Amino acid sequence: MPDVVVRPVCDDDEPALRRLAGETTIVAEAAPPEPSRDVVFVAEVEGHHAGYLAVREEGRVLVIDQIVVAPADQGRHVGHRLLDWAEGYGTSRGLERVRVPAAGADWRAQEFYRSRGYVAAGRAFERELVHL
Repeated sequence: MPDVVVRPVCDDDEPALRRLAGETTIVAEAAPPEPSRDVVFVAEVEGHHAGYLAVREEGRVLVIDQIVVAPADQGRHVGHRLLDWAEGYGTSRGLERVRVPAAGADWRAQEFYRSRGYVAAGRAFERELVHL
């Protein structure tokens, strides 16, 4: 399995994020993230952009606005690494939970979140963050 590297977004990533947003079929209305609102992290596999994650804080909750994985990189644990990164980021910020809005989530996305310990909470999936 190739290494998945996750890092903060930089200005040079914008064209790749637009391409990824256009390629995805899992998020119905994917658009590039809004840096003025979201904190964005990029996943790379073997030197290419494989996905990205856009999050924001809402009180004591980290909201995942987008998690996008390139179709060619699905099954390579890119989504898991991005979600690991989001959970670690939320923990480092002292937040209590992570929330993923369920609107537009197909059955694969729902199973992905359930496999990670997220539970349905209204129109979202949520998980408490563990603090040591």
